[in-house]
Amino acid sequence: MLLQKNTMTAPHLSLWQKLYRIKAHHVLLWVLYFIFWAAVYKHQYTSMLFLLFVISMYFIFNAGTFYSVVYYLIPKYFNTHRYGLFILTFIATILLMSVGLAVTLHLIFKAHDNPYAEFYGPIFMMSLSSNGTVLAALGAVKLFTDKVKGERHLRAVEHQRLESELQYLKAQVNPHFLFNAINSVYFLIKKDPDKASETLIKLSDLLRFQLYDCSDEKIAIEKELEYLQNYIALEKLRKGDKIKVAYAPEGILSGFQIAPFLLIPFLENAFKFVSNSNDKLNEIRFKLSRTDDQLTAVFYNTHDAQPKGPVGGIGLKNVKRRLELLYPNRHTLHIDDTPGTYTVTLTLTL
Repeated sequence: MLLQKNTMTAPHLSLWQKLYRIKAHHVLLWVLYFIFWAAVYKHQYTSMLFLLFVISMYFIFNAGTFYSVVYYLIPKYFNTHRYGLFILTFIATILLMSVGLAVTLHLIFKAHDNPYAEFYGPIFMMSLSSNGTVLAALGAVKLFTDKVKGERHLRAVEHQRLESELQYLKAQVNPHFLFNAINSVYFLIKKDPDKASETLIKLSDLLRFQLYDCSDEKIAIEKELEYLQNYIALEKLRKGDKIKVAYAPEGILSGFQIAPFLLIPFLENAFKFVSNSNDKLNEIRFKLSRTDDQLTAVFYNTHDAQPKGPVGGIGLKNVKRRLELLYPNRHTLHIDDTPGTYTVTLTLTL
Protein backbone atom coordinates (compact mmCIF):
# COMPACT_ATOMS: atom_id res chain seq x y z
CA MET A 1 0.00 0.00 0.00
CA LEU A 2 2.83 2.37 0.82
CA LEU A 3 4.33 1.88 -2.64
CA GLN A 4 0.96 2.51 -4.25
CA LYS A 5 0.52 5.76 -2.35
CA ASN A 6 3.98 6.99 -3.28
CA THR A 7 3.56 6.23 -6.97
CA MET A 8 0.07 7.71 -7.30
CA THR A 9 0.01 10.61 -9.74
CA ALA A 10 -1.44 14.02 -8.88
CA PRO A 11 -4.56 13.82 -11.10
CA HIS A 12 -5.72 10.67 -9.23
CA LEU A 13 -5.32 12.03 -5.71
CA SER A 14 -8.46 12.00 -3.61
CA LEU A 15 -9.83 15.15 -1.98
CA TRP A 16 -8.36 14.10 1.38
CA GLN A 17 -4.94 13.44 -0.14
CA LYS A 18 -5.01 16.86 -1.78
CA LEU A 19 -5.94 18.46 1.54
CA TYR A 20 -3.08 16.60 3.21
CA ARG A 21 -0.64 18.16 0.75
CA ILE A 22 -1.81 21.72 1.41
CA LYS A 23 1.12 23.99 2.09
CA ALA A 24 1.91 26.05 5.16
CA HIS A 25 0.60 29.30 3.71
CA HIS A 26 -2.94 27.88 3.91
CA VAL A 27 -2.47 27.31 7.63
CA LEU A 28 -1.21 30.89 7.99
CA LEU A 29 -4.27 32.24 6.17
CA TRP A 30 -6.65 30.39 8.47
CA VAL A 31 -4.76 31.57 11.56
CA LEU A 32 -5.17 35.14 10.30
CA TYR A 33 -8.84 34.32 9.68
CA PHE A 34 -9.27 33.42 13.39
CA ILE A 35 -7.37 36.50 14.56
CA PHE A 36 -9.39 38.84 12.32
CA TRP A 37 -12.83 37.64 13.40
CA ALA A 38 -11.80 37.42 17.05
CA ALA A 39 -10.70 41.07 16.89
CA VAL A 40 -13.93 42.15 15.14
CA TYR A 41 -16.38 40.43 17.53
CA LYS A 42 -14.48 40.42 20.83
CA HIS A 43 -16.66 43.23 22.25
CA GLN A 44 -19.93 41.43 21.38
CA TYR A 45 -19.17 38.30 23.38
CA THR A 46 -18.58 38.13 27.12
CA SER A 47 -16.71 34.85 26.80
CA MET A 48 -13.66 34.68 24.53
CA LEU A 49 -13.85 30.89 24.70
CA PHE A 50 -17.41 30.95 23.36
CA LEU A 51 -16.38 33.41 20.63
CA LEU A 52 -13.55 31.13 19.52
CA PHE A 53 -15.97 28.21 19.49
CA VAL A 54 -18.36 30.14 17.21
CA ILE A 55 -15.49 31.18 14.94
CA SER A 56 -14.42 27.53 14.81
CA MET A 57 -17.85 26.60 13.45
CA TYR A 58 -17.53 29.30 10.81
CA PHE A 59 -14.07 28.00 9.99
CA ILE A 60 -15.25 24.40 9.55
CA PHE A 61 -18.00 25.32 7.09
CA ASN A 62 -16.10 28.14 5.33
CA ALA A 63 -13.06 25.91 4.84
CA GLY A 64 -15.30 23.01 3.82
CA THR A 65 -16.91 25.20 1.16
CA PHE A 66 -13.60 26.53 -0.14
CA TYR A 67 -11.76 23.21 -0.37
CA SER A 68 -14.76 21.34 -1.78
CA VAL A 69 -15.15 23.85 -4.59
CA VAL A 70 -11.49 24.59 -5.34
CA TYR A 71 -9.99 21.12 -4.92
CA TYR A 72 -12.90 18.92 -5.98
CA LEU A 73 -15.60 20.63 -8.05
CA ILE A 74 -13.30 22.77 -10.19
CA PRO A 75 -10.87 19.94 -11.12
CA LYS A 76 -13.66 17.38 -11.63
CA TYR A 77 -16.22 19.44 -13.51
CA PHE A 78 -14.98 22.90 -14.51
CA ASN A 79 -11.56 21.83 -15.78
CA THR A 80 -13.15 18.98 -17.74
CA HIS A 81 -15.60 21.42 -19.39
CA ARG A 82 -18.69 19.98 -17.71
CA TYR A 83 -19.95 23.43 -16.88
CA GLY A 84 -23.58 22.50 -16.27
CA LEU A 85 -22.66 19.97 -13.60
CA PHE A 86 -20.20 22.42 -12.12
CA ILE A 87 -22.82 25.15 -11.72
CA LEU A 88 -25.33 22.74 -10.16
CA THR A 89 -22.86 21.21 -7.72
CA PHE A 90 -21.39 24.63 -6.93
CA ILE A 91 -24.79 26.06 -5.97
CA ALA A 92 -25.69 22.89 -4.06
CA THR A 93 -22.42 23.00 -2.12
CA ILE A 94 -22.82 26.68 -1.19
CA LEU A 95 -26.43 26.14 -0.06
CA LEU A 96 -25.67 22.92 1.81
CA MET A 97 -22.73 24.42 3.66
CA SER A 98 -24.67 27.59 4.44
CA VAL A 99 -27.67 25.64 5.76
CA GLY A 100 -25.32 23.44 7.78
CA LEU A 101 -23.60 26.48 9.27
CA ALA A 102 -26.92 28.21 10.00
CA VAL A 103 -28.36 25.13 11.76
CA THR A 104 -25.14 24.68 13.76
CA LEU A 105 -25.13 28.33 14.85
CA HIS A 106 -28.82 28.13 15.75
CA LEU A 107 -28.22 25.10 17.98
CA ILE A 108 -25.17 26.72 19.60
CA PHE A 109 -27.00 29.97 20.32
CA LYS A 110 -30.05 28.10 21.59
CA ALA A 111 -27.96 25.93 23.91
CA HIS A 112 -26.44 29.08 25.41
CA ASP A 113 -29.76 30.98 25.58
CA ASN A 114 -28.46 33.51 23.08
CA PRO A 115 -31.26 35.70 21.60
CA TYR A 116 -29.71 35.33 18.13
CA ALA A 117 -30.99 31.73 18.11
CA GLU A 118 -34.47 32.85 16.98
CA PHE A 119 -33.27 34.88 13.98
CA TYR A 120 -33.31 32.03 11.44
CA GLY A 121 -33.30 34.22 8.33
CA PRO A 122 -30.45 36.51 9.39
CA ILE A 123 -28.42 33.51 10.59
CA PHE A 124 -28.84 31.80 7.21
CA MET A 125 -28.01 34.99 5.26
CA MET A 126 -25.00 35.56 7.49
CA SER A 127 -23.86 31.98 6.85
CA LEU A 128 -24.42 32.34 3.11
CA SER A 129 -22.57 35.66 3.06
CA SER A 130 -19.71 34.22 5.11
CA ASN A 131 -19.25 31.22 2.82
CA GLY A 132 -19.52 33.36 -0.30
CA THR A 133 -17.07 35.99 0.94
CA VAL A 134 -14.44 33.46 2.02
CA LEU A 135 -14.83 31.50 -1.21
CA ALA A 136 -14.54 34.64 -3.35
CA ALA A 137 -11.54 36.04 -1.47
CA LEU A 138 -9.53 32.83 -1.16
CA GLY A 139 -10.68 31.67 -4.59
CA ALA A 140 -9.26 34.85 -6.11
CA VAL A 141 -5.97 34.25 -4.30
CA LYS A 142 -5.92 30.64 -5.53
CA LEU A 143 -6.65 31.67 -9.14
CA PHE A 144 -3.88 34.26 -9.00
CA THR A 145 -1.31 31.84 -7.58
CA ASP A 146 -2.32 29.17 -10.10
CA LYS A 147 -1.92 31.70 -12.91
CA VAL A 148 1.55 32.65 -11.68
CA LYS A 149 2.54 28.99 -11.34
CA GLY A 150 1.14 28.25 -14.79
CA GLU A 151 3.14 31.07 -16.36
CA ARG A 152 6.30 29.91 -14.58
CA HIS A 153 5.71 26.38 -15.80
CA LEU A 154 5.17 27.56 -19.38
CA ARG A 155 8.36 29.62 -19.23
CA ALA A 156 10.26 26.64 -17.82
CA VAL A 157 8.90 24.34 -20.54
CA GLU A 158 9.73 26.89 -23.25
CA HIS A 159 13.23 27.39 -21.81
CA GLN A 160 13.78 23.63 -21.76
CA ARG A 161 12.51 23.33 -25.34
CA LEU A 162 14.86 26.07 -26.54
CA GLU A 163 17.78 24.53 -24.64
CA SER A 164 17.07 21.16 -26.25
CA GLU A 165 16.84 22.75 -29.68
CA LEU A 166 20.10 24.63 -29.15
CA GLN A 167 21.87 21.46 -28.02
CA TYR A 168 20.54 19.65 -31.08
CA LEU A 169 21.65 22.41 -33.45
CA LYS A 170 25.04 22.61 -31.76
CA ALA A 171 25.44 18.84 -32.02
CA GLN A 172 24.81 19.03 -35.78
CA VAL A 173 28.04 21.00 -36.17
CA ASN A 174 30.14 18.03 -35.10
CA PRO A 175 29.07 15.44 -37.70
CA HIS A 176 28.94 18.13 -40.39
CA PHE A 177 32.51 19.19 -39.65
CA LEU A 178 33.71 15.63 -39.10
CA PHE A 179 32.35 14.56 -42.47
CA ASN A 180 34.34 17.30 -44.23
CA ALA A 181 37.51 16.65 -42.21
CA ILE A 182 37.50 12.89 -42.83
CA ASN A 183 37.06 13.56 -46.53
CA SER A 184 40.15 15.77 -46.36
CA VAL A 185 42.22 13.04 -44.70
CA TYR A 186 40.96 10.40 -47.14
CA PHE A 187 41.94 12.63 -50.04
CA LEU A 188 45.49 13.04 -48.71
CA ILE A 189 46.29 9.48 -47.57
CA LYS A 190 47.40 8.28 -51.01
CA LYS A 191 48.41 11.64 -52.43
CA ASP A 192 50.60 12.84 -49.56
CA PRO A 193 50.87 10.61 -46.43
CA ASP A 194 52.93 13.23 -44.56
CA LYS A 195 50.25 15.84 -45.09
CA ALA A 196 47.62 13.29 -44.10
CA SER A 197 49.47 12.75 -40.82
CA GLU A 198 49.69 16.51 -40.20
CA THR A 199 46.01 16.81 -41.05
CA LEU A 200 45.11 14.18 -38.46
CA ILE A 201 47.02 16.16 -35.82
CA LYS A 202 45.05 19.30 -36.72
CA LEU A 203 41.86 17.28 -36.69
CA SER A 204 42.75 15.98 -33.23
CA ASP A 205 43.14 19.56 -31.97
CA LEU A 206 39.78 20.53 -33.42
CA LEU A 207 38.01 17.54 -31.94
CA ARG A 208 39.58 18.21 -28.55
CA PHE A 209 38.10 21.70 -28.69
CA GLN A 210 34.69 20.31 -29.58
CA LEU A 211 34.74 17.72 -26.81
CA TYR A 212 36.22 19.66 -23.91
CA ASP A 213 36.35 23.41 -24.54
CA CYS A 214 32.93 24.32 -25.88
CA SER A 215 30.44 22.77 -23.47
CA ASP A 216 29.56 26.18 -22.01
CA GLU A 217 26.88 28.47 -23.36
CA LYS A 218 29.56 30.99 -24.33
CA ILE A 219 33.32 30.80 -24.78
CA ALA A 220 36.15 33.32 -25.05
CA ILE A 221 36.53 34.78 -28.53
CA GLU A 222 40.21 33.74 -28.43
CA LYS A 223 39.21 30.06 -28.34
CA GLU A 224 36.75 30.47 -31.19
CA LEU A 225 39.40 32.21 -33.30
CA GLU A 226 41.97 29.52 -32.51
CA TYR A 227 39.48 26.93 -33.69
CA LEU A 228 38.84 28.87 -36.91
CA GLN A 229 42.56 29.24 -37.60
CA ASN A 230 43.13 25.52 -37.03
CA TYR A 231 40.29 24.78 -39.41
CA ILE A 232 41.80 27.08 -42.04
CA ALA A 233 45.17 25.35 -41.59
CA LEU A 234 43.49 21.96 -42.01
CA GLU A 235 41.77 23.00 -45.23
CA LYS A 236 44.91 24.59 -46.64
CA LEU A 237 46.72 21.29 -46.10
CA ARG A 238 44.10 19.56 -48.19
CA LYS A 239 43.73 22.14 -50.94
CA GLY A 240 47.34 23.29 -51.07
CA ASP A 241 48.18 26.50 -52.95
CA LYS A 242 45.20 26.29 -55.23
CA ILE A 243 43.20 28.59 -52.96
CA LYS A 244 44.32 31.89 -51.51
CA VAL A 245 43.06 32.31 -47.94
CA ALA A 246 43.30 35.64 -46.14
CA TYR A 247 42.33 36.40 -42.55
CA ALA A 248 42.16 40.05 -41.49
CA PRO A 249 41.47 40.81 -37.81
CA GLU A 250 40.61 44.40 -36.84
CA GLY A 251 40.21 45.98 -33.43
CA ILE A 252 40.67 44.33 -30.03
CA LEU A 253 39.52 40.74 -30.47
CA SER A 254 39.84 39.66 -26.86
CA GLY A 255 38.14 40.03 -23.52
CA PHE A 256 34.63 39.03 -24.60
CA GLN A 257 32.65 35.87 -25.28
CA ILE A 258 30.40 34.50 -27.98
CA ALA A 259 28.42 31.31 -28.49
CA PRO A 260 30.67 28.44 -29.65
CA PHE A 261 30.56 27.21 -33.26
CA LEU A 262 28.77 30.34 -34.38
CA LEU A 263 31.29 31.36 -37.05
CA ILE A 264 32.61 28.02 -38.30
CA PRO A 265 29.58 27.14 -40.50
CA PHE A 266 30.22 30.25 -42.61
CA LEU A 267 33.88 29.34 -43.01
CA GLU A 268 32.98 25.74 -43.84
CA ASN A 269 30.54 27.01 -46.42
CA ALA A 270 33.24 29.18 -48.00
CA PHE A 271 35.64 26.25 -48.35
CA LYS A 272 32.90 23.96 -49.58
CA PHE A 273 31.79 26.23 -52.41
CA VAL A 274 34.98 28.12 -53.25
CA SER A 275 35.69 28.20 -56.96
CA ASN A 276 37.87 25.56 -58.58
CA SER A 277 39.26 27.49 -61.50
CA ASN A 278 42.56 26.85 -63.27
CA ASP A 279 42.84 30.29 -64.85
CA LYS A 280 41.29 32.56 -62.22
CA LEU A 281 42.00 33.33 -58.60
CA ASN A 282 40.24 31.04 -56.14
CA GLU A 283 39.96 33.10 -53.01
CA ILE A 284 38.54 33.04 -49.48
CA ARG A 285 38.65 36.12 -47.29
CA PHE A 286 37.65 36.22 -43.64
CA LYS A 287 37.55 39.54 -41.79
CA LEU A 288 36.66 39.98 -38.13
CA SER A 289 36.31 43.38 -36.48
CA ARG A 290 34.98 44.81 -33.25
CA THR A 291 33.60 48.28 -32.59
CA ASP A 292 32.37 49.02 -29.07
CA ASP A 293 29.79 46.30 -28.36
CA GLN A 294 29.46 45.06 -31.93
CA LEU A 295 31.32 42.20 -33.58
CA THR A 296 31.27 42.01 -37.37
CA ALA A 297 32.38 38.96 -39.34
CA VAL A 298 32.66 39.01 -43.13
CA PHE A 299 33.18 35.81 -45.13
CA TYR A 300 33.94 36.12 -48.83
CA ASN A 301 34.65 33.46 -51.41
CA THR A 302 34.75 33.14 -55.14
CA HIS A 303 32.57 30.41 -56.57
CA ASP A 304 31.99 28.79 -59.93
CA ALA A 305 29.28 30.08 -62.20
CA GLN A 306 27.31 26.90 -61.66
CA PRO A 307 28.15 25.56 -58.18
CA LYS A 308 27.21 22.04 -57.19
CA GLY A 309 23.85 22.45 -55.51
CA PRO A 310 22.68 25.56 -53.65
CA VAL A 311 25.32 27.61 -51.88
CA GLY A 312 24.58 27.11 -48.19
CA GLY A 313 23.05 23.94 -46.82
CA ILE A 314 22.21 22.43 -43.46
CA GLY A 315 25.12 24.16 -41.72
CA LEU A 316 23.83 27.64 -42.58
CA LYS A 317 20.23 26.72 -41.79
CA ASN A 318 21.28 25.54 -38.35
CA VAL A 319 23.39 28.60 -37.59
CA LYS A 320 20.54 30.91 -38.64
CA ARG A 321 18.26 29.19 -36.15
CA ARG A 322 20.93 29.36 -33.44
CA LEU A 323 21.29 33.08 -34.08
CA GLU A 324 17.54 33.52 -33.64
CA LEU A 325 17.66 31.71 -30.31
CA LEU A 326 20.93 33.05 -28.90
CA TYR A 327 20.93 36.61 -30.24
CA PRO A 328 17.27 37.58 -30.73
CA ASN A 329 17.05 41.17 -32.02
CA ARG A 330 20.81 41.41 -31.46
CA HIS A 331 22.15 40.26 -34.80
CA THR A 332 21.96 40.96 -38.51
CA LEU A 333 22.85 38.48 -41.23
CA HIS A 334 23.26 39.62 -44.81
CA ILE A 335 24.08 37.23 -47.66
CA ASP A 336 25.15 38.61 -51.03
CA ASP A 337 25.23 35.92 -53.71
CA THR A 338 26.41 37.41 -56.99
CA PRO A 339 27.76 35.70 -60.12
CA GLY A 340 31.21 34.49 -59.15
CA THR A 341 31.28 35.69 -55.54
CA TYR A 342 29.50 34.90 -52.28
CA THR A 343 29.66 37.20 -49.24
CA VAL A 344 28.21 36.73 -45.77
CA THR A 345 28.17 39.62 -43.30
CA LEU A 346 27.23 38.85 -39.72
CA THR A 347 26.93 41.52 -37.02
CA LEU A 348 26.43 40.62 -33.37
CA THR A 349 25.59 42.90 -30.48
CA LEU A 350 27.64 41.49 -27.62
